[in-house]
Amino acid sequence: VTVHGNLATLHDGTIAGSVTNLMDCMRYAVKTAGIPLEDAVRCVTENPAREIGIYEEVGSIEPGKRADFVLLDSELRLVHVFINGKEFV
Repeated sequence: VTVHGNLATLHDGTIAGSVTNLMDCMRYAVKTAGIPLEDAVRCVTENPAREIGIYEEVGSIEPGKRADFVLLDSELRLVHVFINGKEFV
């Protein structure tokens, strides 16, 4: 598989998939598709955590859960990352 930008292709040029990330997907959903920010955040946090069976541990900010989260600015750019409640620099 060869990666060019956000596209993965096989040696014969066949598209093998996308290599985009959830942050870029969320930004696109909000800025281009007009999805409300709250819904887009849920799609990249709560829903994946539920699907892989770890929602009791992560996926939302609640007492008793791991405090893994990011802070974004008004343009949805990453400002701070917190892992287990501690800022990751």
